[in-house]
Amino acid sequence: MPVEPRPAGIVAPAHLRLGLARALPWALAILGGCTGIKTIVDPLNVLGGAKPPIRVGVTTLDLAPPLLMLPKRELFNLAMADYLKEQVHFELLTPRQIRVHLGTGRMAFAMLRPVDYARMTPTDTCEVLAMPLNLEGQPYRQGLIVTAPKSAITRLGDARSVRVHFMPDGNPLNTALIGAMVQAGIPKERIDKGILGLGLDTHHISSLEVAKSVVLEEKAVGVIDQADYDKWPKTGGSFVLLAPSQDQVRVIGKTPRTPEGYFVVSTKVPSELKKQLEEFLFTVAPKHHKLALASMDVTGYSRPSDQQSYEDYHRLIRGMYGSDTPPPSSSETPASQPAKAGS
Repeated sequence: MPVEPRPAGIVAPAHLRLGLARALPWALAILGGCTGIKTIVDPLNVLGGAKPPIRVGVTTLDLAPPLLMLPKRELFNLAMADYLKEQVHFELLTPRQIRVHLGTGRMAFAMLRPVDYARMTPTDTCEVLAMPLNLEGQPYRQGLIVTAPKSAITRLGDARSVRVHFMPDGNPLNTALIGAMVQAGIPKERIDKGILGLGLDTHHISSLEVAKSVVLEEKAVGVIDQADYDKWPKTGGSFVLLAPSQDQVRVIGKTPRTPEGYFVVSTKVPSELKKQLEEFLFTVAPKHHKLALASMDVTGYSRPSDQQSYEDYHRLIRGMYGSDTPPPSSSETPASQPAKAGS
């Protein structure tokens, strides 16, 4: 009696399966490179046959929804690589890892949040090459700590266990506010973290929304951008009409002057590459890559100003989180390669 063949999937010949198995890691590596996700081993340089990429350290992986969920730095990454005529890899690391790899020269540059740079300094592994400019064209922000005019809160030290309202997640003024509260004697664990401690109802899209929330609750404080406050009229404002005035809130304190961020360069980078990147940051990008800059919420870059004006902020951050920089007598070597991620 003939045996009925059973249904089965198509099975590739053995030699074809072996070829696919060998090709798959290379295909994944190439596709990963195309999407901005880098692997620990550079797939095109396993045998040292290709020039290593220019590595740029970052500490966050931020997505930009208007750009189809691309990483915020992806367009900037592509523009930088095109100008330098080199492969450029953005690698996701901790501030400590970045400091170590800048010191060895494996990493050429790093784009750091102000809190990261504050914890890394003082360091002799890198120097500040540029600072990003915000929408006001400034490399820094100043925060005002506000409460409702009728609130019983008269100074920041009175804000223990009250609701605290912040600017959008990632705004450097948020960390500055927390640091100022800790400095005023309020333990971090007594600072309201919102629903379930996730801050879902305490982060707002603008200074206006922070001010409105503070006024509605009365027993609350919040941080707003002084650049926004200075644009409001003295009186006659209306939160309903989205046009507040300065007299609708009461200022009880200020944050230190807070830098937007830092673009640093390893002390081991050749001077020619450093000059090329300066030309890109200060001249080429503002003229030809405005969309790439806008996706990172900056308008351009400025040459570093006197860092002493930010020392109060740096000291506040180190007091709150400690420093990642070892004492001068200690030494560090990158014993193992850190995990990497895309821009």
